[in-house]
Amino acid sequence: MSAQFSVGSGVRQGSCLSPAIFNVFMNVFVVQLKMLNIGCHVTSLFISCMLYADDIILICPPVDGLQQMLDKCSELASYLSLSFNVNKSHCIAVGKIHNYVIKPMTLCGNYVE
Repeated sequence: MSAQFSVGSGVRQGSCLSPAIFNVFMNVFVVQLKMLNIGCHVTSLFISCMLYADDIILICPPVDGLQQMLDKCSELASYLSLSFNVNKSHCIAVGKIHNYVIKPMTLCGNYVE
């Protein structure tokens, strides 16, 4: 048991409300990214935005489409008063374009490695 402490905003990590509130916020990202109508689809299934815990993976074949997705994430983060840790974010290219020089991607005004 730990000592008592107050929570000034949000919910305490480990609280039974944490997953539900997180899902409400993350659903906004998924819905808005899907509405862009870019990215990867398998038949009618949108797979361009995958979530695990507090991580987001964005997948988009055209590079400019990926930047559009990052721009939408930036817009939503600002609107919802959330932030991304750009230092822990990365872009990778796979397949035939893995050796191409791709223009730097940005998220919330910062370059993504």
